[in-house]
Amino acid sequence: MATLKHLSPVTLKEQLYREILTQIQTGTYKPGDKIPTELPLSEMYDISRVTVRQTLARLVEEQILIKRAGKGTFVKDTPFIENFFSGGSFTDTCLRMHAAPSTRIIHTEIIPSPARLENRLGDSVIHITRLRCVNETPCIVEEDYFSAKNTFLLEKDLTKVSLFSLVYEKTGLMPANSEDLFRIVYATKHQAELLGCSLAHALLEVSQNVMDANKKLIYINYQYILSERYVYAVRSNH
Repeated sequence: MATLKHLSPVTLKEQLYREILTQIQTGTYKPGDKIPTELPLSEMYDISRVTVRQTLARLVEEQILIKRAGKGTFVKDTPFIENFFSGGSFTDTCLRMHAAPSTRIIHTEIIPSPARLENRLGDSVIHITRLRCVNETPCIVEEDYFSAKNTFLLEKDLTKVSLFSLVYEKTGLMPANSEDLFRIVYATKHQAELLGCSLAHALLEVSQNVMDANKKLIYINYQYILSERYVYAVRSNH
């Protein structure tokens, strides 16, 4: 920890700003770490709480720190950015970034087709809910809907298998096209618990109709992405 110089021409606020920034850049404070509160920082550096408050406010404004109501101030997580060339594969994206992907299956079940699917997959569907994590950090809640005819999905451990590959192996249908729709939604209680965020926190919803090369619908997918942790990238050609 550096000692702030009270007689320096550089203001105490600027010195503290540089000190905290240096500690973040050198890994003393890592993404997700909680920063000490105003009182400990003011005592640590022998400066006023007003100076500390203004410095922390600047770091929050610059999106280096993030305030969480009732919990404190934390180093903002660096989001994982999906690779344009990963073909939409979450696993490939993570591996290209030298990050560790993991998946938790929340549930797999046969249910009556929800109204939002408009019966495009039949009266009943297989519904799979997955939690996608990067380096053990929850980033995406994913909802997949398949025709109820695909019973092999109920028999397979889906935690370590690519749905793309499994569907092709069992049906001969290769996911080749998708139509993506984007909108901002707010976390339900269940989503908030899975992602470790607050209720009604803003999430990016990506809904996909996944089709083969002949535009035959294979399955419908909804992703609820905590964009502070994972950025969904779209490539377009002009």
